[in-house]
Amino acid sequence: MNIFNLLLIITAGLFFSLPLMSAEEKDPDFQTEKNREIGNVKERLQIIEGRLNCMKKSNDFESLKTCNQGAVKKMDALEAKINAQERNKIQADNKNKQPENKAPANKQQDNKKLDSNIKPN
Repeated sequence: MNIFNLLLIITAGLFFSLPLMSAEEKDPDFQTEKNREIGNVKERLQIIEGRLNCMKKSNDFESLKTCNQGAVKKMDALEAKINAQERNKIQADNKNKQPENKAPANKQQDNKKLDSNIKPN
């Protein structure tokens, strides 16, 4: 009975640990993506802190406007960079998922032979 209980516990442990092990294998790029997102957030924070410091130093509406416009330009550039990164990632994923639809060389030759056998009216 003790051996049966031991085997049952080991089997149950393996059964319930398999989903945990496979979860790590499902997305090997998770850490890379996480680091990229953290970097993007840090860049946004730097822009906002720069804007805040500029606003604290401003003495009139014109300098305040200049601070805001500068921060908006930096944020727009960052958003364009992030969007480009995402587009590149999607394109890379699509290339990896979809194999090229090319027929083998011998199949293309067979099609040419069939076309040459067909005579126009």
